[in-house]
Amino acid sequence: MRVFLRLVREKSASRVAAEMGMSQQAISGYLKRLREALPHEIFLRHSTGIEPTDFALDIARKFERILSDVDDVVLADFDPTRLERCVGMVANEYAQLSILPRFIAKIRARAPKVSVRVMDFCQETHAQQLERGDADIAVGFAKFFDDSLARISLNDEQYCCVVGERSGIADGLRNIADVALFPRVDFADSASYSQDAISQFLAAHDALIPPVATLACYTSLKPFLEFNDVVAFVPSAIANAFQLTRLPLDLMPETFTTAVGWHRKRSGNPLGIWLRGVLKEQVEE
Repeated sequence: MRVFLRLVREKSASRVAAEMGMSQQAISGYLKRLREALPHEIFLRHSTGIEPTDFALDIARKFERILSDVDDVVLADFDPTRLERCVGMVANEYAQLSILPRFIAKIRARAPKVSVRVMDFCQETHAQQLERGDADIAVGFAKFFDDSLARISLNDEQYCCVVGERSGIADGLRNIADVALFPRVDFADSASYSQDAISQFLAAHDALIPPVATLACYTSLKPFLEFNDVVAFVPSAIANAFQLTRLPLDLMPETFTTAVGWHRKRSGNPLGIWLRGVLKEQVEE
């Protein structure tokens, strides 16, 4: 059933095979058996993959209900050491860099047969991924979570001002107004970075000047700083993860909240409860 549901969602046998660690031949054999067992066509082939028929979509909805009930029964006597499945997580770049490495290490230590699939956080699709069961939890900034999700706060975070290890700026920047005197690099607006929040903060203190560059993600910052002596504003956990030099300014942007979210219909799922507990424990250490 799980293979069938993934085929309906992904519309690609090769992609499903790769995600589930199966050969494409095994997926093709599974599809053949399905066609023989069912009275109507379930998938139509086209140049980019397969398209589920209305009949397949109807079956998928029923399979989802059945699997949800089965999961509740199987997980009622929950023992992570015996659990053998793939856990899905939706996470923004911030969480992938600063939270998930240690979190996944804890999961692997306590549930050695579990594998983890990390998916990029997308504001338009994360709620549907959680509802469908493609992901068990979402980790990121609470302000970007869909209103339909249940959530618990993990910690409060704050942007900080950073420079490179060999920066000549460090000795000349102490007040927020001084930021306007030095070149600054910005980041594209995303679920991991609020361009507006930083711009508004700098503008409120007459320190906003156009950035010399706008980077796509945090991971590109450290190599950028090796060749460009600029300032940047990043969440404090990102500064720690990349061992960047922080500048103690007199004023800093307001704090914001990191959180873990899940779909409300899965609130009682033992696996989800366990994952949230392990994550909360890791963040509080």
